[in-house]
Amino acid sequence: MRISSAPVLLLLAACSPGGGNKAAAQDGESIACALGGTQQFKPDCTVERSAVDGAQVIVVRLPDGGFHRFEVSKDGQQLLAADGADRSQSALKGDRFEVILGPDRFVIPAHAKP
Repeated sequence: MRISSAPVLLLLAACSPGGGNKAAAQDGESIACALGGTQQFKPDCTVERSAVDGAQVIVVRLPDGGFHRFEVSKDGQQLLAADGADRSQSALKGDRFEVILGPDRFVIPAHAKP
């Protein structure tokens, strides 16, 4: 009896890291990020904006499928880490937020693109 390996290969491809995440990440607005302590910013991250219980929430999606969730401060001047143990450092500079969270840095437009 001979068993085809095609179904097994299809299952492995479906389960590979980031297999479905790239499509989901492409739905958001592309932003510059420097991940893992690197110095160079690349347009590898995306941002999604929403409102939760009256608060403005920004979710930054990383190319590896991870994400960071931020809440816009009440005065609109900072992005505050909404999850995790790390506290964010951020500042509104002109029309963008510059954010540091752990070893990751992001440049996030303050307003969504039309």
